[in-house]
Amino acid sequence: MANGFHGSPERWQRICEPLTSLDSRLELFGSHNGLVLQKNMKNWPGREFRWSDDLERLIQIFLQNEKQLTWTLWICAYEDREGQRYWRTQTLQKAVSIEQLQASLEIDLEDGWRQVMSWKPEDLCPAR
Repeated sequence: MANGFHGSPERWQRICEPLTSLDSRLELFGSHNGLVLQKNMKNWPGREFRWSDDLERLIQIFLQNEKQLTWTLWICAYEDREGQRYWRTQTLQKAVSIEQLQASLEIDLEDGWRQVMSWKPEDLCPAR
């Protein structure tokens, strides 16, 4: 993921607008799972759910390629141990169009939820 957007308001609008087509479905998923939808974190187009239990957990959609307007959906669980981050990740959709995300959004979110919730601290590896 990039370290923030650097461009005009018009460009920002163009790259963020496709995500709005997912918002109501994401909000519904969040409400069913007790999660709050966060938008455009770290000044980059995206949507994410973050929560903590025994691990920090994340389901995130972010802009993969600005020129092609492709998106990535991934999941992550992590924790910090003695100054070292340990994590496990899985990409569910990589560099796909918003239409491809729309086509399988609920299935991908539910599969991602089940997968990320199944991970335990002993399943994590040192991040590189």
